[in-house]
Amino acid sequence: MHRTLFIVKPDAYGRGIADAILGRIGESGLRIVYSEKRRLARAEVEELYREHRDKPFFRENTDFMIGGEVGLFLVEGEGDAAGRLRKLLGNKDPALAGRGTIRGDFGIDSRRIERNLVHASSSPEDAEREIALLFGGAEGKTDRVLKRRSHV
Repeated sequence: MHRTLFIVKPDAYGRGIADAILGRIGESGLRIVYSEKRRLARAEVEELYREHRDKPFFRENTDFMIGGEVGLFLVEGEGDAAGRLRKLLGNKDPALAGRGTIRGDFGIDSRRIERNLVHASSSPEDAEREIALLFGGAEGKTDRVLKRRSHV
C-alpha cells in the first residue's frame, strides 16, 4: 500500500461540499486512513508550497490556506496512490479539469485557481515530505502516531 496526502481547502468547507468531495475518494477505491481538521500555520503552508515561493500567486495562496480550517487526510491505495488521487482531482483550473473530476464537477472560479478546493501530493516523494511536515516528524514516527490516533 502506498500513502499520499490530501487536503480539503477552506473554500470547499465554506461552500459545504467537503463531504461530497470525500465521498469521491472512497468511490475511487482509495481509502482514508487518518484525518484531522485544523488551521495551518503560515510556516507550514510556506513549506508545503516551497517550490512556488518565487511565483506571483505564492503570497495570496498562503493567505488563503491559513484563512480557514482545512481537512488533512492520509490516503492509501494500491500502486501509485498519489497519481491516482491527482487524476481524480483533475486540472487545477476547473475549466480544464474535465467532467467526472473533483475540480471539474465542483470548481467554479478559473480566475482564482488557488481556490481549487483541494491539494494532493504530486509524487510519492512529495507525499513523504508533506506527510512528515503536516503529521509530524519522520515516517516511522508518523506510522506510530497514525496507528494510535487513526479514527477514519
